[in-house]
Amino acid sequence: MLSMIITPKPEDPEVQILTEELNKRDYKVNYFIPSNIKVKVNIDKFEKQFKDLEPMRALVRGFGACAPQRIFFRLDILRAIEEHGVRLINSREALELASDKFLTSIILEKNNIQTPKTIICEDPKEALDSFEELGNDVVLKPLFGSKGIGITRLNDKAFAENVIYSLGHLNEIFYLQEFIEHYNRDIRILVVGDKAIAGMYRVSDSWKTNIHAGARMESIELTNELKALAINAAKAVKTEIAGVDVVESEKGLYVLEVNSIPGFTALQKVTDINIAEEIINYFLES
Repeated sequence: MLSMIITPKPEDPEVQILTEELNKRDYKVNYFIPSNIKVKVNIDKFEKQFKDLEPMRALVRGFGACAPQRIFFRLDILRAIEEHGVRLINSREALELASDKFLTSIILEKNNIQTPKTIICEDPKEALDSFEELGNDVVLKPLFGSKGIGITRLNDKAFAENVIYSLGHLNEIFYLQEFIEHYNRDIRILVVGDKAIAGMYRVSDSWKTNIHAGARMESIELTNELKALAINAAKAVKTEIAGVDVVESEKGLYVLEVNSIPGFTALQKVTDINIAEEIINYFLES
């Protein structure tokens, strides 16, 4: 039997773990690498890549970080794959919504899921006004990105002016979010389908709590409240497999982000649940 993983890096350790899980079930895995694709607008030739898949679906483990034009082209490729009857997990729409912090914030707010107050604008003066409106303590994030890269906390007006006006010269978009005091830890919850299957604390020596930025993992017993919050957030942005980031505060739980291509290596270290098995079970059976 034949299956497919869409990934920019087939050698990625997590992609290999998922491949091994499929191999155990007698699946051969083809890797669809977006950057290598040359598309000829010919229905028969395009469909030929997918006709032997069983079931007719592909597991998406990324499409690569790159310039905006390439991002749109690769999203177009994913849409073209769906147009030819292949179900993507996660879907092209889910990837677009979850990858864009602006859209994620709008959708969470619309679905009454508590998320930090957020302002997005292009004008540096508006951004500086927004810094003050949000309490002079904000997190400035790139609109697209992951692993905490490019995220800056601004809690001094002179520093904020310097950063904002410098970025203004580069025609950047300003995504500003109120800083929520979270005592240097947050919670990552992995959602697969209708289940929140595992979670962990990410604990840091600073306000940044990404594992990539040096945070450490600690086990957590997920409450029913946390499970329901994560599942609702994942569904709101139409993700079937998601990593939902939550912070605890004096004002309750806040959802920060929903990740549509969640890593699981760190989480696997603090749970007895076989995460790759859960993902592949859902991928093949849902």
